[in-house]
Amino acid sequence: MMGAMATKKSKTNFALQPGRSKELRMLLEHPEVRSWRALMGAFKAIFTRLEKGLMAEDCSVSRFQILFYLYFEGDLPAIAVARKLVVTRGNITMFLRRMESDGLIKRIIPPGQKRPLFTLTKKGVALFEKVFPPHIERVRKWSPTLSQDTLLLLRAVGQSGDA
Repeated sequence: MMGAMATKKSKTNFALQPGRSKELRMLLEHPEVRSWRALMGAFKAIFTRLEKGLMAEDCSVSRFQILFYLYFEGDLPAIAVARKLVVTRGNITMFLRRMESDGLIKRIIPPGQKRPLFTLTKKGVALFEKVFPPHIERVRKWSPTLSQDTLLLLRAVGQSGDA
């Protein structure tokens, strides 16, 4: 028979399941953990909405991200794109090949280098310039405006080298 504790909810909105550790659930009560969970929940909600908008324009999130980096940062090697998207070299190779076959990017080999860089084609530039403004409108619609202090804190967390 389940006791009263089995159905009691904490601040975390989780009922303690039979056979689960109360001590582990209590870890969810730490302020940093609550902050992390709130950030992840917000990220998921915003990401899902932005992804739907891009997909409606026939542009996946990965494709958009590659277009974004090549548009604003210029020509990049595959490994740099992989690092920016936090994917493996093998995964990025598949994305880049697909975008290359779609005529959105092309390989160039600068003089004196062995490894190719990827650059946008006119078609890639046109696609990005078409999807970027409505994407930014969706970002503005669904993302909260954070205080300068919060932005500085989040940037500092993003730049910490402990990853």
